[in-house]
Amino acid sequence: MKSIYADYAASTPTDPRVVEVMEPYMTDFFGNPSSIHSFGREADVAVGEATEIISRFLGCKKEEVFYTSCGTESNNLAVIGVAKANKDKGRHIITTAIEHPSIMNACKALEKDGWEVTYLPVTKEGLVEVESLEKVLKKETVLVSIHLANSEVGVIQNIAKLARISNKHGALFHTDACQAAAYLNLNVKTLGVDLLTLNGSKMYGPKGIAVLYVREGVNIFPIFYGGSQQKSLRSGTENVPGIVGLAKACEIASDNQEKESQRIGQLRNQLEKELSKIPGLSVNCAGAVRLPNHLSVTFNESKESNLVEVLDNKGIAVSSGSACSSKSIVDSHVLQRIGLSGDQIHKTIRFSLGRQTTSEQVKKIAQVARVI
Repeated sequence: MKSIYADYAASTPTDPRVVEVMEPYMTDFFGNPSSIHSFGREADVAVGEATEIISRFLGCKKEEVFYTSCGTESNNLAVIGVAKANKDKGRHIITTAIEHPSIMNACKALEKDGWEVTYLPVTKEGLVEVESLEKVLKKETVLVSIHLANSEVGVIQNIAKLARISNKHGALFHTDACQAAAYLNLNVKTLGVDLLTLNGSKMYGPKGIAVLYVREGVNIFPIFYGGSQQKSLRSGTENVPGIVGLAKACEIASDNQEKESQRIGQLRNQLEKELSKIPGLSVNCAGAVRLPNHLSVTFNESKESNLVEVLDNKGIAVSSGSACSSKSIVDSHVLQRIGLSGDQIHKTIRFSLGRQTTSEQVKKIAQVARVI
Protein backbone atom coordinates (compact mmCIF):
# COMPACT_ATOMS: atom_id res chain seq x y z
CA MET A 1 0.00 0.00 0.00
CA LYS A 2 1.27 3.47 -0.87
CA SER A 3 1.89 5.52 2.27
CA ILE A 4 -0.61 8.23 3.15
CA TYR A 5 0.71 11.58 4.30
CA ALA A 6 -1.45 13.16 7.01
CA ASP A 7 1.06 15.58 8.52
CA TYR A 8 0.64 18.71 6.39
CA ALA A 9 0.83 20.90 9.49
CA ALA A 10 4.48 19.85 9.82
CA SER A 11 5.40 20.47 6.19
CA THR A 12 3.72 20.69 2.81
CA PRO A 13 5.06 19.44 -0.52
CA THR A 14 6.19 22.23 -2.80
CA ASP A 15 3.58 22.82 -5.48
CA PRO A 16 4.92 21.92 -8.97
CA ARG A 17 3.86 25.36 -10.20
CA VAL A 18 6.06 26.88 -7.50
CA VAL A 19 9.02 24.70 -8.49
CA GLU A 20 8.55 25.74 -12.11
CA VAL A 21 8.83 29.48 -11.44
CA MET A 22 11.78 28.99 -9.08
CA GLU A 23 13.98 26.94 -11.40
CA PRO A 24 15.20 29.75 -13.70
CA TYR A 25 16.43 31.70 -10.66
CA MET A 26 18.57 28.75 -9.59
CA THR A 27 20.18 28.35 -13.01
CA ASP A 28 19.90 31.20 -15.53
CA PHE A 29 19.09 34.24 -13.38
CA PHE A 30 21.41 33.60 -10.47
CA GLY A 31 22.72 37.12 -9.86
CA ASN A 32 22.95 38.85 -6.49
CA PRO A 33 20.09 41.38 -6.36
CA SER A 34 22.43 43.90 -4.73
CA SER A 35 24.79 43.86 -7.73
CA ILE A 36 24.45 46.71 -10.21
CA HIS A 37 25.28 44.72 -13.36
CA SER A 38 22.64 43.11 -15.58
CA PHE A 39 22.64 39.79 -13.69
CA GLY A 40 21.98 41.60 -10.43
CA ARG A 41 19.31 43.82 -11.96
CA GLU A 42 17.44 40.78 -13.27
CA ALA A 43 17.39 39.27 -9.80
CA ASP A 44 16.39 42.57 -8.22
CA VAL A 45 13.46 42.94 -10.62
CA ALA A 46 12.31 39.40 -9.75
CA VAL A 47 12.41 40.19 -6.03
CA GLY A 48 10.45 43.40 -6.61
CA GLU A 49 7.75 41.66 -8.64
CA ALA A 50 7.45 38.87 -6.09
CA THR A 51 7.21 41.36 -3.24
CA GLU A 52 4.37 43.10 -5.05
CA ILE A 53 2.42 39.82 -5.12
CA ILE A 54 3.14 39.03 -1.47
CA SER A 55 2.19 42.55 -0.36
CA ARG A 56 -1.16 42.17 -2.13
CA PHE A 57 -1.65 38.83 -0.37
CA LEU A 58 -1.10 40.57 2.97
CA GLY A 59 -2.84 43.83 2.08
CA CYS A 60 0.23 45.89 2.93
CA LYS A 61 2.90 48.07 1.33
CA LYS A 62 5.89 46.50 -0.40
CA GLU A 63 8.17 48.35 1.99
CA GLU A 64 6.56 46.52 4.92
CA VAL A 65 7.62 43.05 3.70
CA PHE A 66 10.89 41.63 5.04
CA TYR A 67 12.32 38.24 4.07
CA THR A 68 13.89 35.76 6.49
CA SER A 69 14.99 32.13 6.35
CA CYS A 70 12.06 30.56 8.21
CA GLY A 71 9.09 31.14 10.51
CA THR A 72 11.34 30.69 13.54
CA GLU A 73 13.62 33.51 12.43
CA SER A 74 10.66 35.80 11.68
CA ASN A 75 9.17 35.10 15.11
CA ASN A 76 12.51 35.73 16.81
CA LEU A 77 12.97 38.96 14.89
CA ALA A 78 9.48 40.13 15.86
CA VAL A 79 9.83 39.39 19.57
CA ILE A 80 13.48 40.18 20.22
CA GLY A 81 13.69 42.97 17.64
CA VAL A 82 10.72 44.85 19.10
CA ALA A 83 11.97 44.27 22.64
CA LYS A 84 15.45 45.64 21.84
CA ALA A 85 14.01 48.69 20.13
CA ASN A 86 11.42 49.57 22.77
CA LYS A 87 13.06 48.74 26.10
CA ASP A 88 13.03 52.41 27.13
CA LYS A 89 9.21 52.34 27.05
CA GLY A 90 8.94 49.22 29.20
CA ARG A 91 10.18 45.68 29.60
CA HIS A 92 6.97 43.65 29.55
CA ILE A 93 5.78 41.22 26.87
CA ILE A 94 2.60 39.16 26.73
CA THR A 95 2.18 35.89 24.87
CA THR A 96 0.22 32.68 25.42
CA ALA A 97 1.08 29.44 27.14
CA ILE A 98 0.51 27.52 23.88
CA GLU A 99 2.70 29.43 21.42
CA HIS A 100 5.18 27.82 19.04
CA PRO A 101 8.60 27.18 20.66
CA SER A 102 10.12 29.94 18.49
CA ILE A 103 8.00 32.45 20.42
CA MET A 104 8.19 30.73 23.81
CA ASN A 105 11.96 30.35 23.77
CA ALA A 106 12.54 33.88 22.49
CA CYS A 107 10.49 35.13 25.44
CA LYS A 108 12.41 32.92 27.87
CA ALA A 109 15.67 34.35 26.54
CA LEU A 110 14.35 37.86 27.22
CA GLU A 111 13.35 36.82 30.74
CA LYS A 112 16.99 35.93 31.41
CA ASP A 113 17.83 39.47 30.32
CA GLY A 114 15.48 41.01 32.86
CA TRP A 115 12.24 41.19 30.90
CA GLU A 116 8.88 40.31 32.41
CA VAL A 117 6.83 37.93 30.29
CA THR A 118 3.19 37.06 30.95
CA TYR A 119 2.03 33.72 29.52
CA LEU A 120 -1.73 33.87 29.07
CA PRO A 121 -3.73 30.74 29.95
CA VAL A 122 -6.21 29.24 27.52
CA THR A 123 -9.55 27.51 27.95
CA LYS A 124 -9.93 23.75 27.51
CA GLU A 125 -10.87 24.62 23.92
CA GLY A 126 -7.51 26.30 23.42
CA LEU A 127 -8.84 29.85 23.27
CA VAL A 128 -7.39 33.02 24.73
CA GLU A 129 -10.09 34.93 26.62
CA VAL A 130 -10.19 38.65 25.91
CA GLU A 131 -10.68 39.42 29.59
CA SER A 132 -7.47 37.62 30.54
CA LEU A 133 -5.51 39.81 28.13
CA GLU A 134 -7.10 43.02 29.37
CA LYS A 135 -6.19 42.16 32.98
CA VAL A 136 -2.46 41.89 32.32
CA LEU A 137 -1.90 44.76 29.88
CA LYS A 138 -0.05 47.69 31.43
CA LYS A 139 1.78 50.82 30.33
CA GLU A 140 5.11 48.93 30.31
CA THR A 141 3.79 46.33 27.83
CA VAL A 142 5.63 46.79 24.53
CA LEU A 143 4.43 43.72 22.63
CA VAL A 144 1.67 41.12 22.59
CA SER A 145 2.36 38.02 20.45
CA ILE A 146 -0.48 35.55 19.88
CA HIS A 147 -0.67 33.05 17.01
CA LEU A 148 -3.52 33.18 14.54
CA ALA A 149 -3.99 29.41 14.56
CA ASN A 150 -2.38 26.78 16.76
CA SER A 151 -0.11 24.26 15.07
CA GLU A 152 -1.13 21.30 17.24
CA VAL A 153 -4.89 21.61 17.70
CA GLY A 154 -5.72 24.07 14.90
CA VAL A 155 -7.72 26.46 17.09
CA ILE A 156 -8.18 29.92 15.52
CA GLN A 157 -7.88 32.94 17.81
CA ASN A 158 -9.90 36.16 17.52
CA ILE A 159 -6.83 38.13 16.49
CA ALA A 160 -8.65 41.26 15.34
CA LYS A 161 -10.21 41.74 18.77
CA LEU A 162 -7.06 40.86 20.70
CA ALA A 163 -4.97 43.21 18.54
CA ARG A 164 -7.44 46.06 18.96
CA ILE A 165 -7.33 45.77 22.75
CA SER A 166 -3.53 45.59 22.77
CA ASN A 167 -3.17 48.67 20.57
CA LYS A 168 -5.66 50.55 22.74
CA HIS A 169 -3.26 50.04 25.66
CA GLY A 170 -0.27 51.17 23.59
CA ALA A 171 1.22 47.73 22.91
CA LEU A 172 2.30 46.48 19.51
CA PHE A 173 0.70 43.24 18.31
CA HIS A 174 2.40 40.36 16.48
CA THR A 175 0.77 37.20 15.17
CA ASP A 176 2.36 33.98 13.96
CA ALA A 177 0.21 33.09 10.93
CA CYS A 178 2.32 30.25 9.53
CA GLN A 179 -0.30 27.53 10.00
CA ALA A 180 -3.13 29.70 8.71
CA ALA A 181 -1.67 31.01 5.43
CA ALA A 182 -3.18 28.36 3.14
CA TYR A 183 -6.65 28.64 4.66
CA LEU A 184 -7.36 32.06 6.18
CA ASN A 185 -7.39 35.66 4.98
CA LEU A 186 -4.15 37.27 6.15
CA ASN A 187 -5.03 40.86 5.32
CA VAL A 188 -3.08 42.72 7.98
CA LYS A 189 -5.51 45.65 8.04
CA THR A 190 -8.47 43.34 8.67
CA LEU A 191 -6.51 41.55 11.38
CA GLY A 192 -5.30 44.85 12.80
CA VAL A 193 -1.78 43.55 13.50
CA ASP A 194 1.51 45.44 13.58
CA LEU A 195 3.69 42.43 12.74
CA LEU A 196 2.89 39.07 11.11
CA THR A 197 4.90 35.93 10.39
CA LEU A 198 4.36 33.84 7.26
CA ASN A 199 6.48 30.99 5.86
CA GLY A 200 6.62 28.99 2.67
CA SER A 201 6.87 25.45 4.00
CA LYS A 202 3.36 25.46 5.46
CA MET A 203 1.62 26.73 2.30
CA TYR A 204 3.05 24.56 -0.50
CA GLY A 205 5.91 26.97 -1.08
CA PRO A 206 9.64 26.34 -0.72
CA LYS A 207 11.39 25.67 2.57
CA GLY A 208 13.97 28.19 3.69
CA ILE A 209 11.94 31.33 3.02
CA ALA A 210 9.59 33.33 5.24
CA VAL A 211 8.23 36.84 5.67
CA LEU A 212 7.93 39.19 8.58
CA TYR A 213 5.42 41.94 7.88
CA VAL A 214 6.36 45.03 9.87
CA ARG A 215 3.91 47.92 9.80
CA GLU A 216 5.47 51.18 8.72
CA GLY A 217 6.46 53.18 11.80
CA VAL A 218 7.01 50.19 14.08
CA ASN A 219 10.25 50.53 16.03
CA ILE A 220 12.25 47.31 15.57
CA PHE A 221 15.95 46.43 15.65
CA PRO A 222 17.78 43.65 13.77
CA ILE A 223 18.85 40.53 15.65
CA PHE A 224 21.96 39.99 13.55
CA TYR A 225 24.13 42.30 11.51
CA GLY A 226 25.66 42.42 8.05
CA GLY A 227 25.11 44.51 4.94
CA SER A 228 22.40 47.03 4.16
CA GLN A 229 19.89 44.67 2.54
CA GLN A 230 16.23 45.11 3.53
CA LYS A 231 16.86 48.45 5.25
CA SER A 232 19.48 46.67 7.41
CA LEU A 233 16.68 44.99 9.41
CA ARG A 234 17.52 41.61 7.91
CA SER A 235 20.94 41.60 6.29
CA GLY A 236 22.18 38.94 3.90
CA THR A 237 21.81 38.20 0.20
CA GLU A 238 18.15 37.67 -0.59
CA ASN A 239 17.01 34.12 -1.41
CA VAL A 240 15.76 34.99 -4.88
CA PRO A 241 14.41 31.53 -5.89
CA GLY A 242 12.71 31.21 -2.50
CA ILE A 243 11.14 34.67 -2.72
CA VAL A 244 9.86 34.01 -6.24
CA GLY A 245 8.49 30.64 -5.10
CA LEU A 246 6.80 32.09 -2.03
CA ALA A 247 5.09 34.71 -4.20
CA LYS A 248 3.72 31.97 -6.45
CA ALA A 249 2.51 30.02 -3.40
CA CYS A 250 0.69 33.14 -2.17
CA GLU A 251 -0.84 33.62 -5.61
CA ILE A 252 -2.10 30.03 -5.69
CA ALA A 253 -3.46 30.31 -2.14
CA SER A 254 -5.34 33.50 -3.05
CA ASP A 255 -6.97 31.83 -6.04
CA ASN A 256 -7.95 28.59 -4.29
CA GLN A 257 -8.29 29.42 -0.60
CA GLU A 258 -12.06 29.36 -0.22
CA LYS A 259 -12.70 26.34 -2.44
CA GLU A 260 -9.81 24.29 -1.04
CA SER A 261 -10.65 25.14 2.57
CA GLN A 262 -14.19 23.89 1.99
CA ARG A 263 -12.99 20.66 0.36
CA ILE A 264 -10.43 19.86 3.03
CA GLY A 265 -12.86 20.86 5.77
CA GLN A 266 -15.34 18.31 4.49
CA LEU A 267 -12.64 15.63 4.50
CA ARG A 268 -11.61 16.58 8.04
CA ASN A 269 -15.23 16.37 9.17
CA GLN A 270 -15.56 12.99 7.45
CA LEU A 271 -12.48 11.71 9.28
CA GLU A 272 -13.64 13.16 12.59
CA LYS A 273 -17.02 11.48 12.20
CA GLU A 274 -15.45 8.09 11.46
CA LEU A 275 -12.88 8.29 14.26
CA SER A 276 -15.51 9.37 16.76
CA LYS A 277 -17.00 5.87 16.47
CA ILE A 278 -13.89 4.43 18.15
CA PRO A 279 -14.63 3.58 21.81
CA GLY A 280 -13.05 6.05 24.23
CA LEU A 281 -11.78 8.41 21.53
CA SER A 282 -12.07 12.14 22.24
CA VAL A 283 -11.68 15.05 19.83
CA ASN A 284 -9.60 17.89 21.24
CA CYS A 285 -10.99 21.43 21.07
CA ALA A 286 -14.03 20.22 19.15
CA GLY A 287 -16.08 23.19 20.35
CA ALA A 288 -13.70 25.81 18.95
CA VAL A 289 -13.33 27.15 15.43
CA ARG A 290 -10.38 25.23 13.98
CA LEU A 291 -8.39 25.24 10.78
CA PRO A 292 -10.21 23.07 8.23
CA ASN A 293 -7.32 20.61 7.90
CA HIS A 294 -6.53 20.00 11.60
CA LEU A 295 -7.83 17.15 13.74
CA SER A 296 -6.36 16.34 17.16
CA VAL A 297 -7.72 13.19 18.80
CA THR A 298 -6.90 11.16 21.90
CA PHE A 299 -7.15 7.35 21.77
CA ASN A 300 -7.92 7.01 25.47
CA GLU A 301 -8.39 3.23 25.42
CA SER A 302 -5.43 2.34 23.18
CA LYS A 303 -2.79 0.04 24.69
CA GLU A 304 -0.06 1.13 22.26
CA SER A 305 2.87 3.12 23.63
CA ASN A 306 3.85 4.84 20.36
CA LEU A 307 0.89 5.52 18.12
CA VAL A 308 2.92 7.46 15.56
CA GLU A 309 5.19 4.47 14.99
CA VAL A 310 2.25 2.08 14.83
CA LEU A 311 0.49 4.21 12.23
CA ASP A 312 3.70 4.75 10.28
CA ASN A 313 4.24 1.00 10.10
CA LYS A 314 0.75 0.77 8.66
CA GLY A 315 1.49 3.43 6.04
CA ILE A 316 -0.02 6.52 7.72
CA ALA A 317 2.27 9.49 8.50
CA VAL A 318 1.04 11.64 11.40
CA SER A 319 2.33 13.63 14.39
CA SER A 320 1.98 12.85 18.08
CA GLY A 321 1.16 14.76 21.22
CA SER A 322 4.80 14.65 22.23
CA ALA A 323 7.96 16.07 20.74
CA CYS A 324 10.30 13.09 20.39
CA SER A 325 14.05 13.00 20.12
CA SER A 326 16.59 10.25 20.42
CA LYS A 327 17.22 11.18 24.04
CA SER A 328 13.84 12.04 25.54
CA ILE A 329 10.11 12.46 25.11
CA VAL A 330 8.72 15.82 26.14
CA ASP A 331 4.98 16.19 26.65
CA SER A 332 3.32 18.80 24.46
CA HIS A 333 2.90 22.06 26.38
CA VAL A 334 -0.15 22.82 24.23
CA LEU A 335 -1.97 19.62 25.21
CA GLN A 336 -0.97 20.13 28.83
CA ARG A 337 -2.51 23.61 28.81
CA ILE A 338 -5.85 22.39 27.46
CA GLY A 339 -6.04 19.94 30.33
CA LEU A 340 -4.79 16.59 29.01
CA SER A 341 -2.94 14.27 31.40
CA GLY A 342 0.48 12.82 30.59
CA ASP A 343 -1.10 9.49 29.67
CA GLN A 344 -3.60 11.20 27.37
CA ILE A 345 -0.87 13.25 25.68
CA HIS A 346 1.01 10.07 24.84
CA LYS A 347 -2.17 8.74 23.21
CA THR A 348 -2.90 11.89 21.20
CA ILE A 349 -2.47 12.13 17.44
CA ARG A 350 -2.65 15.14 15.14
CA PHE A 351 -4.03 14.34 11.71
CA SER A 352 -3.50 17.24 9.31
CA LEU A 353 -4.83 16.98 5.77
CA GLY A 354 -3.83 18.81 2.61
CA ARG A 355 -4.15 19.32 -1.13
CA GLN A 356 -3.26 15.74 -2.00
CA THR A 357 -5.66 14.23 0.54
CA THR A 358 -8.57 12.29 -0.97
CA SER A 359 -11.78 10.81 0.39
CA GLU A 360 -10.35 7.33 -0.22
CA GLN A 361 -7.32 8.17 1.91
CA VAL A 362 -9.55 9.42 4.71
CA LYS A 363 -11.48 6.16 4.64
CA LYS A 364 -8.22 4.21 4.81
CA ILE A 365 -6.95 6.30 7.73
CA ALA A 366 -10.16 5.67 9.64
CA GLN A 367 -10.00 1.95 8.85
CA VAL A 368 -6.44 1.64 10.15
CA ALA A 369 -7.09 3.81 13.23
CA ARG A 370 -9.94 1.59 14.36
CA VAL A 371 -7.55 -1.25 15.17
CA ILE A 372 -4.82 0.60 17.11
